[in-house]
Amino acid sequence: MDDKGVCYPWSGQEACFDAWGQAISCARTGQDGQYRTGRPWPQPRFDASEPLLVRDRLTGLVWPRDASASGWPMDWNEALAWVAARNREGYLGHKDWRLPGRREFLALTSPAHARPALPPGHPFRGLFQHWHWTATPSASAPDHGWRVHLEGGRMFPGPRDAAHMVLPVRGMSWLPPETAELAALRGRPWPEPRFAAVRDAVRDLLTGLVWFPRVLPEQGEVSWQEALDTAALMDGWRVPTIWELESLVDVSRAWPAVPHGLPWMQGVDGLWSSTTSGYDPAWAWVLYCGKGAVGVGHKPGKHFKTLLTRVISTGGSG
Repeated sequence: MDDKGVCYPWSGQEACFDAWGQAISCARTGQDGQYRTGRPWPQPRFDASEPLLVRDRLTGLVWPRDASASGWPMDWNEALAWVAARNREGYLGHKDWRLPGRREFLALTSPAHARPALPPGHPFRGLFQHWHWTATPSASAPDHGWRVHLEGGRMFPGPRDAAHMVLPVRGMSWLPPETAELAALRGRPWPEPRFAAVRDAVRDLLTGLVWFPRVLPEQGEVSWQEALDTAALMDGWRVPTIWELESLVDVSRAWPAVPHGLPWMQGVDGLWSSTTSGYDPAWAWVLYCGKGAVGVGHKPGKHFKTLLTRVISTGGSG
């Protein structure tokens, strides 16, 4: 993977698995481990040359090396207040700490790894493998905020009065902002319109990804392997990775949590990705379209649909 212009990360998945979680050759599987799309991880992934700080060389974001810096779980408002207090005191020599956005926190994780869901060799200390708050409110429920689970990497909204850990961040990254409004505020506006028809497909002008113009199957749901088999019968198409699916999410919206321009997403529960869960390879990552959540589904179950994307060369952008 050599294309550093891609605006979503590689998942970290190098292996391929069957529907029962057994490792198999990646050749002609159509899985994430075969194509390995997304921005490549630098080697080493992290810069821990400062004793108390960790810079993620993939995103450029800086995190405390002590992942339990907050000391205890707290609710969402307490988490915001805790970060504000750290800025007043110049925590670790800086006064620009903040709660990470949901996409920023998710980009720290690796969906191909678990216990914790972080890239191998990470330098963090004191990790608590449970829910961690982000700064992103949930559009699906006004009293919920987005959180990431560091044991397996799931990302779901939860009630703001729940007690979760806090891992602050500083800096800015190349990751696309999570909403059109936030993108405009940061001087990186989304294209308008965001999607354009290209022959028998739809191109996302923000990410460059090309999408099939409807979800499959039109009636009912399929298993993970059936989704891969469907793509294999359609020349030039494949099941997307979990990061490619997540790139569609607009967190200012819900039911579905995607921008205008994808009308066929209305009423879709979940979409299979080609990325196997690092927690249990008999499960695969799923985008839950109503809320925009990133979770997993049991591969043999006929629970979800698929939205295909174009086959692109390794490291390509669509």
